[in-house]
Amino acid sequence: MAERARLIQQKVPQLVAAGATVVREEWYGDVLGHVVMQDPEGNEFCVA
Repeated sequence: MAERARLIQQKVPQLVAAGATVVREEWYGDVLGHVVMQDPEGNEFCVA
């Protein structure tokens, strides 16, 4: 697994614990490219 994808997979649970939700994951073949998330106020952001 690419180092970047590993770091994304580590950060997403931390953000969920802080109140964010996962909107969708974007994959490039079999490698996680980025995750679109939403903060508690409804603002979307990407973890890339």
